[in-house]
Formats: sequence, structure tokens, C-alpha cells
Amino acid sequence: MLEAQQSSDHFREAFQRSGWLAKKPRSGAPAHASLIVEREGKAYVAVRKVAADGRSSLVIPLLAQSILEARLSAAEMAPGAVPVAVVEGPKIMAGVVAAAREFAARVAPDVAIGLIDAEGLREFSGHGLEVLNARPAARERRLARKIGSSRPLNVFSDRNQWMLKLLLAQRLPEGLLSAPQEPYRNATQLARAAGVSIMSAFRLLRQLGNDGFVDSNEEEYVKLVRVPELLHRWAAQASPVQELPVRWLIRRDRGALAAMLQAHAAERPGRGKPAARACLGLFAAADALGYGFVHGVPPHLYVEHVDGALLQKFGMTLDGAEQRPDAYLRIPANPEAVFRAAVVKDGVPVADILQVWLDVQSHPSRGKAAAAEIGQRVLAPLLKKK
Repeated sequence: MLEAQQSSDHFREAFQRSGWLAKKPRSGAPAHASLIVEREGKAYVAVRKVAADGRSSLVIPLLAQSILEARLSAAEMAPGAVPVAVVEGPKIMAGVVAAAREFAARVAPDVAIGLIDAEGLREFSGHGLEVLNARPAARERRLARKIGSSRPLNVFSDRNQWMLKLLLAQRLPEGLLSAPQEPYRNATQLARAAGVSIMSAFRLLRQLGNDGFVDSNEEEYVKLVRVPELLHRWAAQASPVQELPVRWLIRRDRGALAAMLQAHAAERPGRGKPAARACLGLFAAADALGYGFVHGVPPHLYVEHVDGALLQKFGMTLDGAEQRPDAYLRIPANPEAVFRAAVVKDGVPVADILQVWLDVQSHPSRGKAAAAEIGQRVLAPLLKKK
């Protein structure tokens, strides 16, 4: 009974989500009438049948029965209304859709038809109902079946943090996170923008949906909801970061670090190993982005790795740095999320504002105050509870 009720709700929501007025028939209406639909002064009387599976041998006979009952219901309930015959099943293949449309066009051209399945297919035909159509990408449907029973994944892995930044970029001011400020329709588009496999993007969206962080009523684009909770979970699970204090071999001012990074970023990769990625982090990054107010803290520099060659190139040393560090080198546990989202300010790579907010919260030098300031001035649209 519960399964039938869920199916009925899904059938009604197919109309309601597109702005149609859909209601159940009044008492006394024909028993086989399933739904009365109205839009722009035009009435539709729909009859729905549920198939145990999506085989043509089941769908076509049920469609024929639905056509007959829809005609009778429309004539009795609302003369002039358009009869709509709908068949719903767990999964309806493209060949069955084509066969159903050909059958209806041949035997009942006056009746609109619709096919709905549990994987997101909505295929309507006739009398303007085509606007309700939705067809998930075939590749994503296969992925859904493949990973449907897989165990929960870590939403905050390095790769997933990068994709989360892509999903949130459109809600942030331009220039504070290096990502397209555009919505994504599905996992395929997200994977393309992130440079990851479609399987990885689909798994993330599936897990976010299971955790209640994706709007299940939004059909056009992927929309994150309950973002404040998502962000606070993200901050709470921050992975340990290897951080090394360093000193200048030759005393320099704070501007020298930016100049050094600018020169490093401008280097063209040679034939050998590409140069290690690097960017300003924490309070130095906040200053560069225009949202810093904590001063007197040695600057932090994100680097992919630390070795003798890098220290020599940057004019730094580890010797004697623990007592009076001039700067800190941080090796992130999530390098893709850090470096791919970094922005460039006056030629200097800078960690994005969301990464800064995540990083400063646990810093002993007024880190919570800095996070609150960034939250109020920049991340308010994300942190405000609705």
C-alpha cells in the first residue's frame, strides 16, 4: 500500500512541480479517474495505471486500458477536457516509450499519454503536455543502478571538497573562488567542470541527496540545501595539516613573500617535473582577498611538498625557525581542493575565501573572530539558515 501511495504522489508531483494545478477527483467521480489537472483555463482528466515492470507486453495493454478509462472519465466529469492516459513503472526503456507513442498515435490521437518511471523519466505526448518531459542522461541512469547499493562515501574527501566548491561558487561574490559561477544540471556537467569521472560526481550527488543536502524538488539544476549544516560539518572534519615553521635566510619584509609567489607562479613548466603548486593561505590570504583584520601573525604559504630545492628557491630555512618563525609552510591534506580553487590577485596565487574560512576557525590567533567576520561579510548567503 505504501509503495502505491508513493507512486501516486510521484504522479501528481510530475504536474505540480511544473506549475500545474493538480487535484484528486471529488467524491462521486468515476472510480478510474486518478487526477484532475488545470492550466491556463484548460482542463485535463488523467487516469494512471501502474506496471509491475517496464516490459512492452505489460505497458501497452495498460496504456490501452488507461486510454479507454480516460476518455470515459473526461466525458463524464468535464466535457471538453483532454483525456490523459498515464502508465507508471519502475523503469521504462526507450524502445517501450517509442512503441507506446506509436500505439497511441494510431488508436487514440485525441488522447494525451504519459509514461513515468522511478528513475526520473517523464515522457508525455499530445495536447501540450510535452513541457512536462524529463529524461535523465542514460549514463547517469546506469551509474544510479551500479552504485545504488554501495556504502556511504566520504563527502569531504579532497576531490569531493573541490566539487563542493564548484557547487557553491555561484553563491559567492566573483573573484573569491576560482570556479565557474554557473549551476550544474547533473553529474555529467559537474564532472566535466571538475575534471573528474562521472562516477565520482554521481557518487557525491547521490550521497548529498541521501544526507538531505540536495533539493529533491529542483529538477532543472543541482541545488544544495541546508548549506549552513553542510559547511559546519565540513569545518568539523578538517584533516590534520602538516605545518612547518621557516625563517628567511636573508631578512625580508612581508611584501617579499608575495613577490616570490608571483615569480614562482609565472614560471613556465619545463620538460621535467612541473613546479610545485603554491598559494597564500589563512590570514595572509584573507588580507590579499580584502577581508583580513587579524595582524601580526606570520604568513602561511600552502605548498604541495617541501624539500631542499624548494627551500633554497624561496630563500627559507627550517633551522632555528621554531622559536621565531618568519612564515609557515603548510602541506594540505586536500591539495586539489586548495590549489584548483585558488584565485590570482595581482599575479599572486591566493587560497579561496571558503578555504580561508575553513582554515582560520581553529587558529589560536583570533581564528574564530576571523571566521565570524568572513562569515558575516562574505558567506552570509551560505550560512544564513532558511
